[in-house]
Amino acid sequence: MGSTAALLATWVTDRAGLERFTAGALAVTDDQPRIEYAPWVRSQEITRVLPALLDLRQAPVLHNADAAFGARMDRHQRRLMQFYRASLHAYAGDRAAWARDIREVMAGDSANPYYRWFIGQ
Repeated sequence: MGSTAALLATWVTDRAGLERFTAGALAVTDDQPRIEYAPWVRSQEITRVLPALLDLRQAPVLHNADAAFGARMDRHQRRLMQFYRASLHAYAGDRAAWARDIREVMAGDSANPYYRWFIGQ
């Protein structure tokens, strides 16, 4: 993360939202490693899970943040949401939409190591 605004742009929801999302699923811990041995990794699973998680999205509660900080956070969040849309286009096989969205993401933040890694740079 290059800044506090970029970090807060990754905020999705509060504890209550996460509890709604997990719907009572048991926690994964070192002594209960459910994920490692479960058939949870299914083809296209991200296309089901990511939109459901993002439907819970709400703004983080900010204290003592000025308008400029809010604008920076919003800009990072819009780019991140466009990156997620590009990813979903890729999974759907929509190459034209993927190319359009990822080109705009990279034009807005070509130095972002995660975006660069994701596209193989």
